[in-house]
Amino acid sequence: MYAFMKLRPKLTLEQLNGLATAEFHKTFENVIESWPEGAIFCSALLPFKSFDGMITAFQNYIDRLPADTKLKILRLYPDLAGKLLDSHELTGDSSIEHAAAGLDKLSTEDRAKLTEMNESYKTKFGFPFVICVREASKFDIILRSVTERIHNTPDQELETAIGEVKKICRLRILQLIDNL
Repeated sequence: MYAFMKLRPKLTLEQLNGLATAEFHKTFENVIESWPEGAIFCSALLPFKSFDGMITAFQNYIDRLPADTKLKILRLYPDLAGKLLDSHELTGDSSIEHAAAGLDKLSTEDRAKLTEMNESYKTKFGFPFVICVREASKFDIILRSVTERIHNTPDQELETAIGEVKKICRLRILQLIDNL
């Protein structure tokens, strides 16, 4: 575990369903990067019959958002290996994800390649390249993905990027719950 993360016991389903609304909001406010509205919406659905039901609730929430709101969410995600990493301003979750993929230890050359691809991608689509780095845990996979996805249409890429947000959301929830 990384030093900047607080150790917190994982929640059982009973504990999750027993959370006060404000505590649910606080616990799950960043499962969608810097978008607490997801936790606010999903708290109204308590109690959940299962953790899978809660994950599905967050994913359905994302799916039902209008395109302009999905774009707002995508714009909240940091550039991979970008300025926020350098200045230590990433959220705790993003810091862990960047470190797990080795993005905090890239060579100068690899960082320059990724920065160039990020800029080209943002110019084309208007939001940062979003990928679930815990599933694409190697630099080569990440670089190949951005190189391939830059050829998508804006509509295709909006849906692809939102699919990645849903993967990230799921993994962030699984970090907080005792899903055994």
